[in-house]
Amino acid sequence: MANDKLVPSWRNFAGWGAVGAIFFFLAVWVATLFLHQDALGAILRPTKVTAELGAAMIFFAGVTGLTRWKRPVNLQTLRNFLILNAVAIIAFLLVIWGFSSFARIGTIGVSGWVAAVTGATLVVMAVLGGLATASTRTDLNLIDDELAAEEMRERGRLLFCSFSWMALCGLLLIGLSLSGPGGLLSPAAASAGALALIAVLTILTIPAWRLQDELGRTLSHETGNMAFYLILILGGGWALLAHLGLAPVPAPLDWLTLFVVLMFAASVIVLARRKLLTR
Repeated sequence: MANDKLVPSWRNFAGWGAVGAIFFFLAVWVATLFLHQDALGAILRPTKVTAELGAAMIFFAGVTGLTRWKRPVNLQTLRNFLILNAVAIIAFLLVIWGFSSFARIGTIGVSGWVAAVTGATLVVMAVLGGLATASTRTDLNLIDDELAAEEMRERGRLLFCSFSWMALCGLLLIGLSLSGPGGLLSPAAASAGALALIAVLTILTIPAWRLQDELGRTLSHETGNMAFYLILILGGGWALLAHLGLAPVPAPLDWLTLFVVLMFAASVIVLARRKLLTR
């Protein structure tokens, strides 16, 4: 009986790993084709970049296999995988192109780039989550697990608030990354935009809290506690090392980015501790 259960899992892992590797190669090929004329030669030419891309492809294939090893490879699951990942890659390419254009006009430091990438990641994840949630009410249905899809249909308004909250946090970091000395946004414009986004975030918290059930509110409290300890350990540790001269002093934007990252990291840890990420 153990062998009967393990064989399909390993087959799923191998199948999704192969799908991930092929998709990664095609995505890199298309991106390189957009930038170079000889796309295939640029990828296969033996350089340090080729080795890094090979390692990244192996990593992406392994992550794809591990995260989807419970799902069989069929037309529906393959379609859902291709749609969601294609949307994510297109969104990231547009973000990279946009910030590259901004960098030619203004000055974006290391802290700004970290905040911009973090914010863009949150926005893309929110868009993908909103797309997946909306698809459960249509024939497209990008969710493989029918029980999860049914739960998402029931919690549609709560998920809308959650993904909107995530996207606004991302936009806040992006806006702040474009401000500062030499930035594209003036301090007045950046502060006005930040205050407006914070106001909307605060307003969204009210309906989100009302739509949560007892478990959701418990998870919210646990996430706050976990985020506090993560900020105390990681943020406090960084400040301690900076005070001793063993690490660079964190900039104010670094702290804001750290707060946002640790807040979402805490939510993932809390969900994982309660085994709510197994689907």
